Amino acid sequence: MRNDKRMNQIWTRYNALRGYTVLSELPVALFLLKKTKEEFVTTSKKHSELKAYEIMLSIADSHDMKNPFQDSKAFYSAFLAMDDEDMDWEEALASADPKEMFYIPSVLIDEFEKHFKPTTKLVLIPEAEKFTPNLSELVNNHSDCEFVITTMNNVSKALLDEMFKGYSNVVVEQTSIYDYEFTSRKFDLILAVPIFGARERAEDDGEFICREYEMIAVENLLLHLNSSGELVIVLPARITFASGTVKDLREFIQGMYKLEEIAELPAGIFTATAIKTYMFTITTGRTEDVMIKRYDSARKNTKRDGINELVLTEDTFVMLDELMEMGYWNVDHFFAMVDADWQRYQDSSIKKEELGNIAEVFRGKAVNKKDPNGSIGVVNISNLKDFEIDYEGLDFIEEEERKVANYILKDGDLLLPARGTAIRIAVFEEQNYPCIASSNIIVIRPNDKLLLGIYLKVFLDSPMGNKVLAGKQQGTVVINTSYKDLKTLEVPLLRIDEQKVIADEYKLEYTKYAETVRLAEDRWREVEERLQNSIFKV
Repeated sequence: MRNDKRMNQIWTRYNALRGYTVLSELPVALFLLKKTKEEFVTTSKKHSELKAYEIMLSIADSHDMKNPFQDSKAFYSAFLAMDDEDMDWEEALASADPKEMFYIPSVLIDEFEKHFKPTTKLVLIPEAEKFTPNLSELVNNHSDCEFVITTMNNVSKALLDEMFKGYSNVVVEQTSIYDYEFTSRKFDLILAVPIFGARERAEDDGEFICREYEMIAVENLLLHLNSSGELVIVLPARITFASGTVKDLREFIQGMYKLEEIAELPAGIFTATAIKTYMFTITTGRTEDVMIKRYDSARKNTKRDGINELVLTEDTFVMLDELMEMGYWNVDHFFAMVDADWQRYQDSSIKKEELGNIAEVFRGKAVNKKDPNGSIGVVNISNLKDFEIDYEGLDFIEEEERKVANYILKDGDLLLPARGTAIRIAVFEEQNYPCIASSNIIVIRPNDKLLLGIYLKVFLDSPMGNKVLAGKQQGTVVINTSYKDLKTLEVPLLRIDEQKVIADEYKLEYTKYAETVRLAEDRWREVEERLQNSIFKV
């Protein structure tokens, strides 16, 4: 979709402006320069440094924009360096620093386009700057539709106005889809990729079920579908499995609307984030059966080549009564339902219980200042091994024990990373000094009358346990796990005496394994040293 010639023109202009402004402010700088030049052309006035600078400041004030130039001299130098050719406002909008702007890849916009129908007349595209540099092509491809394009940003609003000047079928509005009644209109089609991964909104006025931005967006946008409207929205994995108010939102959607499709998108589809994402199709009506899809990239090396085509690798469907019974929309579980091992596990007579009912699950404590001479050990992710903990590598802090009493680890606690590229589950053994876990570790403290920690580790390390645990995680490269979501994880609950048999054998055999490895490593070091020394005896 992207025209390299169009982009080269923008970068040629940026190179001409280098030193007068920074990349992150290029869109606003180009807008102010172009509008200032137009002012002189329109009025036929002769320009000077002071006059040009005053006009630019006036234009900036009228659009509520921050002046991106250091002083009048920097602005006037940029003004003189700026050519008089027509501006490609879409490329200017798309030229913002990718670290500061989130862009939707063209392959996903291609998927969005498939949802246009002959009956589609009124379309909403919120936070439209994310669709650049492919937005105008999307609009031009459907010139028989009326578009309402929104943005929260005043600079984006100004550039979008310039982009669609002369388009009778496009309305640009500055508004927020995270505000109740952001528009009075209802739409045939809404295409959205809202903010995700941001902190919750500070205020809770009770207008929405959840406080997370992405959850507010899906609820709010659904309210603006007409009687046959369709919402296509990309959301992070948490919508599929989280408990609490997110679960309430899922029940609201599947009870009040028609959840048509959940499609898992491939890792790396958004270059700015590693969060696992799904594309949802929701319409008015009643949920009956839901299509479940999994897409992958046609290219294998996505880091090098990017994703230019989505390939459907798996698909199935799930009925409403199954959704209601399960209480989540976990795609891994839906596909596992057609997996023989998973089906046997689900159909087995083994009692299953949510972890939160048989264990205490909490996050470790944030530690601000280390003290090598401190009396309290701190377990970090780097200390977690496949079974044991590297106690010799612990950090220490000095703190009154009463202030960390709620975080002191106990014998048999399970520790796993809240965030990381690999999940290692270690069992804590009580030391002769108090220890706490850092805030990037989740602690599972089993009720020892119902659950043994080593038994739980054996299950979570198993292929089936991996599947269950993966269903509570977000992210692709970097995996994120919420301790709140872990509380809803179901584990097979054998009798405590049966758990003890498994745990005792695991400890015994692991001890033998560890000793065998130690002896083998010692022997190898001796052989290596002997062979190295023999070189000098020849």
